[in-house]
Amino acid sequence: MTQKEGKTVFGPVEHPWFDPLWRRIVLVAFCAGWTGVEYVYGTTTWVYIMSAITAYAAWAYLFRYKGPDDPSRVTRQRMEDDEG
Repeated sequence: MTQKEGKTVFGPVEHPWFDPLWRRIVLVAFCAGWTGVEYVYGTTTWVYIMSAITAYAAWAYLFRYKGPDDPSRVTRQRMEDDEG
């Protein structure tokens, strides 16, 4: 997993399903809520893990997300388009 040609470490996060802003906000809010649940139950390790996931989701889906009209947008290939 390396960073090449402006892609994130895990590949491009742009997907047509995430184009509406409300879906990306719900995703980040769900992760933040899950972090709160883990905090209430006192599972410190999971609080750290979910905090990292929430921070990554906020960065990738709210701050760095490229909309459908962005010319530099790169999306993942569909499964039937993959070779192999």
